[in-house]
Amino acid sequence: MKTLATLLIAVAFAMPAYADFTTTPMSPPPQAELDKVLADPDCDLFDESTLAEMWEGTTLNATTRVHIVPCFMGAYNLMSKVLIERREGDSAASTFDTTSFADYSSLYGWTGSDMLTNAFINPETGYLAHFHKGRGLGDCGTTGSWEWTGYLFSMIEYRVEEDCNGRLPDEWPVVYARSNTPSESTPAEVARDCSAAPFCEDRRYFKDWLTACRQPRTDTTRFCSANAYVHDTSAPAGFTYQLRISREQRSAPLRVSFIAVFEMMNRAKPVEFKVDGERVVLLSPDEIETDQSINDYFVGPQDQTDQLLAAMRAGSQLTISYTAENGKRLSVPFSLSGLTASLLWIEENAGH
Repeated sequence: MKTLATLLIAVAFAMPAYADFTTTPMSPPPQAELDKVLADPDCDLFDESTLAEMWEGTTLNATTRVHIVPCFMGAYNLMSKVLIERREGDSAASTFDTTSFADYSSLYGWTGSDMLTNAFINPETGYLAHFHKGRGLGDCGTTGSWEWTGYLFSMIEYRVEEDCNGRLPDEWPVVYARSNTPSESTPAEVARDCSAAPFCEDRRYFKDWLTACRQPRTDTTRFCSANAYVHDTSAPAGFTYQLRISREQRSAPLRVSFIAVFEMMNRAKPVEFKVDGERVVLLSPDEIETDQSINDYFVGPQDQTDQLLAAMRAGSQLTISYTAENGKRLSVPFSLSGLTASLLWIEENAGH
């Protein structure tokens, strides 16, 4: 677990010492501070190869920076420590403090935690959000939001749902809500809770597809996706399968993924994609990727993805056939009505 420090320390020591953070690029904490985080026995990272990409840093003002350092990674939760870096006056030396945040459960009441889950911070406003999923569907767990006040993070709202009953986070019980509204000097974005639906996204429906683009990043690029579902009113979240076509930004290639909510895939068996009854793609086990979560299956080869998308644009129904972990062979149909309009909308709204 010292890999993060090894990957980043060269960058940290290469940076010159300046008192004003706003005039220098972000750099990771020094090795000693990273070692303190990663030495915590609660930290357990099963894939250290991408740690350098997971670290996030934001300059809050001339003398303060916040570092989000990954600590524990599970199937659908990434837990991180939040370090506040400060400099006093003209000093070129930084001090680092691990920040604790309030957490709530009906069993223990209010407690403190030095980790946030699936943390998001808006570098423009200092808005910080947390979304801990009780399970992969995200229909139970906790969400919280905090505002940077100039010296610390002040809680805006906290929601808790302990029963996994299919409700989205914006329907969860509120256990704390700050009574005062943001002042005129507070950026409007601070009051937005991006941990709850619609997650600060722009959304449009095109027949059987829901299309969404997340809020723009600092470089104006946006993650966008088009989503189709196999609905089941008896399922906790109202659906049992999801098909997603996504791209990180306009210049990035489209990717296709298949989400099995309950009947997880036997990864040793092939997966077949048919459009209007005709086989388009047959994926071998090594061509199936699970880089998001254990039940989110991506078409790996880009040429196969492009071939599949071309057939989907011209077709009316996609059928995905796979073998479940229990040995059952399952076929899942998705309507393609509205797909072409969804992909055009993504192209227009994905940013640069």
